[in-house]
Amino acid sequence: MTYTILVVDDNEMNLSLMSKILELEGYQVRLAYTGIEAIQSVIQKMPDMAILDVMMPDINGLELCRRLRQPPLNVTVPIVLLSAMNAETERERVVEAGANDLWAKPFDLEVFRRRVGELLKPTHPSGNLQSK
Repeated sequence: MTYTILVVDDNEMNLSLMSKILELEGYQVRLAYTGIEAIQSVIQKMPDMAILDVMMPDINGLELCRRLRQPPLNVTVPIVLLSAMNAETERERVVEAGANDLWAKPFDLEVFRRRVGELLKPTHPSGNLQSK
């Protein structure tokens, strides 16, 4: 089965890097530069996972995560937030927004690939913030 991952970031370089990594792992990747584009993408076709940058100009990643989790979208797939800010101070807000995990930027490429694979396993307990 080929998984589809939605990657949302307003930084073209970040999108390009994550897209290349994920495509090399065999995933299909859909990109969005804004929260509005991400919502439209989810409405068109539900991804198997979403990776959202926290700091975006139109809708930040926390608010986007909340909107994706609530009606009418009710997204149940794993959602990860990426932040360049201190991950430990962001954790409570990330949990409240409904994300499965928070990953700090910059990230280790091997760890990134491994974590994506772990979240896409069918046995993953959806909705639980992963411990480090």
